[in-house]
Amino acid sequence: MKEIYLQLRKKARQIVLTLPTPEFQRIFFKEIKISKKNFETHPILIKLKKQIMPLMENNFGHGQLHAGLVCQDAGAIVQIELNSSSKANQTSSNIKNIERNILLVQIVGLFHDIKRKEKCHAEKGAKFAETFLKKGNYSLSLDEIFIICTAIRKHEAFNINNEKGDSTLISDALYDADKFRWGQDNFTHTLWDMLIFSNIPFKKFVKKYPDGIKKLEQIKKTFRTHTGAKYGPDFINLGIKTGKLLLKSIKESSC
Repeated sequence: MKEIYLQLRKKARQIVLTLPTPEFQRIFFKEIKISKKNFETHPILIKLKKQIMPLMENNFGHGQLHAGLVCQDAGAIVQIELNSSSKANQTSSNIKNIERNILLVQIVGLFHDIKRKEKCHAEKGAKFAETFLKKGNYSLSLDEIFIICTAIRKHEAFNINNEKGDSTLISDALYDADKFRWGQDNFTHTLWDMLIFSNIPFKKFVKKYPDGIKKLEQIKKTFRTHTGAKYGPDFINLGIKTGKLLLKSIKESSC
């Protein structure tokens, strides 16, 4: 069973190479670069990664690679949103505010799927993060820890408890960056790790495949930031195109 899914993953990755890079990644490469550098060099994040990454294992597609990509894009979204709202006013206070928000959203990104293998993983992840951050010496205020834990608690897709009214930029940026992964990343990594971990029979996978594509369509309407709403659907459309081309390949090979 594992070999079949590894072959499909290889085919999916070949398909992705023939498709365009998501528009978000082409337009905001500078913001992504800044975000990536912060994720790699900030002392608090370095400390947290050493402690948290070993706990993630692979989390069937939601492990270290997933967390890193979410942190990268969430940090970029924060920059875009704050620069837009402040009309790119590059005062010292605004720059520090942006830097602090990048840090907070990347801490959320590290923790958001820490309990991915458990039921109600968002709620359990938020409780774990709260205890972890309060016990550690991370130079975070209680208000910042509350914001972090709220964002973790609210990141699940299609959760009716994710009311827009009490959202924050940190929560919304994390959600959107996480859902960007429902695009091509779903077919290059996540889907196959989940199938292999759960040992899903191939026939069952093929039978449910169309429903999976429909679910991808639904996620396009859930993005929360202005940036996510504008560029998120492009990620999803590329994922859907990848999925449909892969399904065509599966059908042809079955003939």
